Amino acid sequence: MSKQVEDRLLYESLVTTTSLESLTKGYLLNCRTENKSPKTIRGYESVLKKFNWYCQQNDFPEIQKITAVHIRHFLWYLGSESNRWNSTNPSARHPASNTTINDYFRALRTFFNWLEREELIIDNPFRHLKTPKPDNKIIQALTPAEVERLFKACSGKSMLDVRNRAILSVFLDTGLRLSELINLTLDDVNMDDGSILVRKGKGGKPRVVRIGNKAQKALWKYTLHRKGNSNRLFLNRAGEPFDFYGVAIFLKRLGNKAKVKLHAHQLRHTFAISFLRAGGDVFSLQYLLGHSTLQMTQRYLQSLNANDAANAHKKFSPLDNLGKW
Repeated sequence: MSKQVEDRLLYESLVTTTSLESLTKGYLLNCRTENKSPKTIRGYESVLKKFNWYCQQNDFPEIQKITAVHIRHFLWYLGSESNRWNSTNPSARHPASNTTINDYFRALRTFFNWLEREELIIDNPFRHLKTPKPDNKIIQALTPAEVERLFKACSGKSMLDVRNRAILSVFLDTGLRLSELINLTLDDVNMDDGSILVRKGKGGKPRVVRIGNKAQKALWKYTLHRKGNSNRLFLNRAGEPFDFYGVAIFLKRLGNKAKVKLHAHQLRHTFAISFLRAGGDVFSLQYLLGHSTLQMTQRYLQSLNANDAANAHKKFSPLDNLGKW
């Protein structure tokens, strides 16, 4: 029996039961068959596990009878309770932010939409709910001085320093997600035209991004020093493919050394905001970041200030560019 057939039989056995726990397993299995990223699936699993816990603690009815009122109670609990889930985790010791509540809402809505498509519920409670507003936080980019300190912190001549500069350069010049960077292979890099093929973007959508001269030079030097038999582009000190947590730990250590608060998404933010400040348009940025909607990309526009607008006007003044009078 093939793996696909086994998965389908397991899926069908799970969704024929009505317990939230069993339906959650069926939903997560469906997510895997749709090739959703492991990070996305872990996020869904965490939200549904906590929702299941809350339902049990509050004697909620079976899943078919969950209403919009029950969902509101759960969201209120998130935003008001300072000791959630009976957990010792520090993040559960204070009320959730509006952004976190929004994340839970969207994860649950996706789950209930799936239940509706599978005809496991008749009335979808999310048809009667409005999406909570997330926090309008200004996304902060690294300053030029901070970027300089990061490169200085890995300015040595060892293979690891050369690799670290290459990783830092690719992150800052492309805005790749961490999951996208670790899946790059040697075949994905084209030094002839300075491009990188991102095969495993979010949602499984491939795209091509460009790297500038500095990033190309950093990658070229790294490939000269690189040791290992794997086709993956970035390898750890043992010559094995760098994984998600390995890169995350490396970035944290590099940030500590440079006295910069650093994580992969901070580098992605820096790329996006620097791209806009250099005169790049939001539509090109949407493609380069691999965003499915323009709304996600427009968050970076909020980080631009009056000085950015004034500098842009000097370059793109409509009247000055209409020609000579």
